[in-house]
Amino acid sequence: MSKDFQAQAITIALIVAILVFIAWNQGGFEFLKRGQETASFSGGKQTVGKEPRDVIYAMLDAAREGLVEEYLTCYTDQIEQTLRQSHDEMGREKFAEFLKARNRDIKGIAMNAPQGTDEEPQVRVEYVYADRNEVQQFFLRDENDQWKISRVSEIQRIETPVPYGTPVN
Repeated sequence: MSKDFQAQAITIALIVAILVFIAWNQGGFEFLKRGQETASFSGGKQTVGKEPRDVIYAMLDAAREGLVEEYLTCYTDQIEQTLRQSHDEMGREKFAEFLKARNRDIKGIAMNAPQGTDEEPQVRVEYVYADRNEVQQFFLRDENDQWKISRVSEIQRIETPVPYGTPVN
């Protein structure tokens, strides 16, 4: 091996190590630290995890895929009862299609870190659509070491001055 090749290999290895270190410190490997898979909206597979936001990711994935029971198990209290009643009235197939249709146009989501109390953390979720954004607050509760959505706020529509996907000149 030539000295130039060795120098290049060491330089590349050093740069990769620095990038990994920076990504690790900024939470870029959060899925490894948790020891659990996260929802596909966050890059992994759908499971309800230990972090409060994991249940929101799991709910969004279940809705997008029309997985009714997985969707319903993300909720608790009155909202769960209301959703189960809607499911019973619509039937499984129509409810699954309803879930898929509601989530079909979402281009992305932005989710804040949980705020509020440890007993009922609150997470602000912003849905990104082609022509608008919508914001909704999720209130969560820990039930037997599983986070559940106990209630949600009304959706607030936010008009975007530049629609999603507009080419930059």
